[in-house]
Amino acid sequence: MSMEREGYRAKRLDEPTSELESYAREVMEEMIRQSVPPTPSNFDAYFDKLLDNKPAPFRKRILHLLELEDAGDDEHQGVLEQYLKDAFSNVKKFLQHINLLYKNLRHLEALIEKRRFEVEAIADKSALDTLLESTKKDIQTMGRIIKKEAGELKETYEATSELVHEVQDHAIHDEKYGVYKKNYLLKKLKQEEKLIGEFRHESTVMMVRANEDVLAQVGSAKVRHLILRTIARLLLKTSRRSDLIAHYDDGVFAILMRHTSLQNAKMASERLKDLVGNTNFFVGDQEIMLDVEIGIARIDLDRSTEQTIVCALEGLDIAKKSGEACGLCPQDIEI
Repeated sequence: MSMEREGYRAKRLDEPTSELESYAREVMEEMIRQSVPPTPSNFDAYFDKLLDNKPAPFRKRILHLLELEDAGDDEHQGVLEQYLKDAFSNVKKFLQHINLLYKNLRHLEALIEKRRFEVEAIADKSALDTLLESTKKDIQTMGRIIKKEAGELKETYEATSELVHEVQDHAIHDEKYGVYKKNYLLKKLKQEEKLIGEFRHESTVMMVRANEDVLAQVGSAKVRHLILRTIARLLLKTSRRSDLIAHYDDGVFAILMRHTSLQNAKMASERLKDLVGNTNFFVGDQEIMLDVEIGIARIDLDRSTEQTIVCALEGLDIAKKSGEACGLCPQDIEI
């Protein structure tokens, strides 16, 4: 390679030629300034973190570029899980049809037997009786075959059912709300704790739930689900790509916010509170304004994953009592 060519390449690396390249360089310089190891996951988190402070038009352009990328393994796994559930549903329907066919054959066998006794009561009907007896044997043979096949299908169904339940236990997507499941959240929290222990950055957990007064206005379980589903979508809309959103339990959602301090998490909670507060529902003639309670806890290596979750849940109760945008874990207030 010529010296001119090498100089050209060096110039391209030293002088970004596009908006995206300039921003990527800015992200890398910020990570180096804060002594954050430039691993792919850390770069991804800081890429999103710094983007929050950029003008809206710039964020829109960058996010549009990111949307052009492939969906990723997690989303692909979610699609595969849905395919498996659909296949399970088809197997179940197929077995139901086989079972119905078997019952109909048994019914036909009983009917022929009944007619046989009626024929026996009629004189000089031996030929017809022989025909009915032969037909009965044929039906019995078919019945045994169908019964055997149904038994094998039943075994296949039960094995498939066990497999599906096993997959569901390890599934990472909550199809009810369109976010991740609790088991995946806990797995990622433990993984984040290891990363914090290694690289000493700060991350937080945010818990979000619908205001009880809002849910109390709704008697329909369907509308309640719609409210929670909408909150989940708003969480997805306001979160960064590096954030992980999951349904924790009983309508409570959790967000793992990597490389996010308590102060930045509080700012994010205020934006979320405003966004949800500007969303309304009409149930008949009744207008329902959405509202949420938010609790925040710092991921502290001196406490377990479960204790961190409990701390964030305590923040929910504090937010409810205080009426503030969010409640901090009592153990984190003095930090």
